[in-house]
Amino acid sequence: MASNEIPDSYNDLVSLAEDAADGAQTHGVAIGLSQNTEAKIRTDLITLIGDPTAVPPVPGKQGIFTAAKSAKPAKTLLKNQAERNARAFATTAVNILKPHLGTQWNSQWQAAGFVSGSLAIPDNPLPLLGQLRDYFTAHPAQENAPLNITAALAQAQITALSNARSAANDSNTAMGIAKAERDSAQRALYKRMSGLLAELSQLLTPDDPLWYAFGFDRPADGQQPGPIDDLVLTPGSAGMVYADWEDARRAARYRVFKQISGTDPAPVQVANAVIESEYTLTALPSGATVQITIVAVNDAGEGVLPATATMVVP
Repeated sequence: MASNEIPDSYNDLVSLAEDAADGAQTHGVAIGLSQNTEAKIRTDLITLIGDPTAVPPVPGKQGIFTAAKSAKPAKTLLKNQAERNARAFATTAVNILKPHLGTQWNSQWQAAGFVSGSLAIPDNPLPLLGQLRDYFTAHPAQENAPLNITAALAQAQITALSNARSAANDSNTAMGIAKAERDSAQRALYKRMSGLLAELSQLLTPDDPLWYAFGFDRPADGQQPGPIDDLVLTPGSAGMVYADWEDARRAARYRVFKQISGTDPAPVQVANAVIESEYTLTALPSGATVQITIVAVNDAGEGVLPATATMVVP
């Protein structure tokens, strides 16, 4: 029996919800779907992924979180640079003040903000910058404008560091809020898919093929792979055809078959253990019609619905 577990991962959950919404649009009224309709599915789905085609566009919680997460490193980098600049300013200020206050710490240094018995620059230089600003305001003759050590420039360092820290803190907060809202939207969509699965269990028989239309396997199916969707054939150079398809649920590998019209009486296997959901067929007769069949496989056997497509070989 197929378990039809609702996926936890974002990509798989969104893919299932998109299939489910399409299935509900096509078949919902006919089967009497009432609790988890297309409109309700799409509302939860759009909340999570957004709708750029809407007027105005609707941002999704996932996109908002991704943007907030992407913005955070730059804000942190600016904060770190502002802290380095502030410490460099304080270090230069110490060197400038040594002829006035002494080359080693003593009580005179307390007026310039060094109250801990050391001339080391603290990891958090902001309080020290304020003390240096006040000191140079009170002792303007000890400023050194050519080396950019003045009360005004100390205040500029304070402003730059404060702004950078505020921006970094805001970015952390924005990312935290965005993540919480994204997680909530993803849980809501997961709950919607769980509700749809339960409702379909009341409306469809275990072997009804409409299960596939909603993105689920039939409960009557075994643990073999689910159906393969959207097999697309693309012409390449002479004698080459590129096949691409959507991953089948529970598939471990794929078998690829070709059948040349007028030449092959039955499909001929050309690959037995394709791991990716794509394959390039070569050395095909140009101008011939070829039918490509993809079969999903795992340890439980072959999938119930292979995918087939036909094209003229370039």
